[in-house]
Amino acid sequence: MSKALITDEEYRRFEDIIFKVWRVYEFGENDLTDKEIKHINEVFEQLNAEHPREYKIIVRHHLKRVYYTTMAREQGVSEGYIRKLAKNGAYYFLQFYDEK
Repeated sequence: MSKALITDEEYRRFEDIIFKVWRVYEFGENDLTDKEIKHINEVFEQLNAEHPREYKIIVRHHLKRVYYTTMAREQGVSEGYIRKLAKNGAYYFLQFYDEK
């Protein structure tokens, strides 16, 4: 299996962004401006359009708290494969995030 596209430092930056989104989603705490929320929504829409499988894994794991193991079992693949898709999804997310 090939390596994920993202570095550990970039993945940490992705996790920081997603944590802020999760706090809005889970608790209604809003540390983001309206402009940031709009931008993140556009990034998620673009990610879903271009990489739907990675998008679904990111949303289910980071926002809805479904374990990688559960998703792997549902899809009949290894957990490592799901983790790789999630990391690649994070890479694509940051590409779209930084683009605009």
